[in-house]
Amino acid sequence: MKLSSQWKTLTKAQRRAWSAWARNNRVLLDDGNVRRASGHKAMTMVLRNRTAAGDAANPSVLPTAATWRDGSLSVTEAGPFTTGAGYVGFRAETNLPAGTKWFVWATGPVTASEAKPEKRLRFIKCMTLGALTLGDVVPNLGADYGAVHGSWDGPGVDGEWPTPTYVWFRVHHYVEGQLSPGVMLRGQIFVEI
Repeated sequence: MKLSSQWKTLTKAQRRAWSAWARNNRVLLDDGNVRRASGHKAMTMVLRNRTAAGDAANPSVLPTAATWRDGSLSVTEAGPFTTGAGYVGFRAETNLPAGTKWFVWATGPVTASEAKPEKRLRFIKCMTLGALTLGDVVPNLGADYGAVHGSWDGPGVDGEWPTPTYVWFRVHHYVEGQLSPGVMLRGQIFVEI
């Protein structure tokens, strides 16, 4: 069943509850904007996020209030790197408990002149992290990135780029079907640290 058609299975009270929830909460829409939407649209987006995260897409369960961890991940000394198999990922800027989930979008390699990187973002994956302490790096997302954008290697030795080249990321913390407002990060592609 299409996620949007789940609205028809709800009672009037459940539809009113979604509409009330949507008035007080914003959702990430397909255009990349985070804003308020109708109850029907909010439910559809929450169910889609739950499905992508591997959670049950139960339309009768509304999300509870979330505490966002935006700013908990960075690209500081975390890539992308091209040495060997390469690495695409993030570094923990705070301690994170096991089970935190993050939705990740990324661009292909772009130069510093890219004026609108958000238009080049494509969904990479929902990653579920183990416990991380400040400074830890997340597992390599290189295979997931490569499946969407191909190689991030440059034409030079060991994948070096002749001019500074970057990958832009948009990272959203995920909780119960909701996505945080998110953070844009720009990582320069290096051969190694």
